[in-house]
Amino acid sequence: MDLPDTIDLDGATLIRVDAPDDIACWTAGIDGGDGGATVSIIAEPAEEPSAEAREAAQGIVSDFAALSDAAIRYLVDELAGPHGALTDEDRALLTAEEPPLGAPEAVVWQDGTWMMRFAECGLSIGEEYGVGVMFAGSRPVAVEDLSDPDELR
Repeated sequence: MDLPDTIDLDGATLIRVDAPDDIACWTAGIDGGDGGATVSIIAEPAEEPSAEAREAAQGIVSDFAALSDAAIRYLVDELAGPHGALTDEDRALLTAEEPPLGAPEAVVWQDGTWMMRFAECGLSIGEEYGVGVMFAGSRPVAVEDLSDPDELR
């Protein structure tokens, strides 16, 4: 299958990166995001990105900073709230003026669903792989515990 080397969106050009034969991945750095801010489209099985994936990626590129901020607010509300299972130390870190979350990466799948992952996370929940927030369109809907990456998609 002949897959495109680049995907042009308004505001970013995603470049195809090396991946296993059954997966295709395109990624781009995003201006205006903090260090490590990226958007990626992942197609499994390897095929051209769907219209839904392209549309979701375009929306993320266009509003990256606001979506990243929404994900951080969601994490603070969900994890520091009464149902969050954080240690007192993690709760204090999360509710600080600058929560310990950085290097936001948006990952878009073929069906248009997507997750904002914070690769840099000072909380025990995100120790090794960061922490993620699943979105429905532009609305955060769930926290993704990435401590066991084998359980994800």
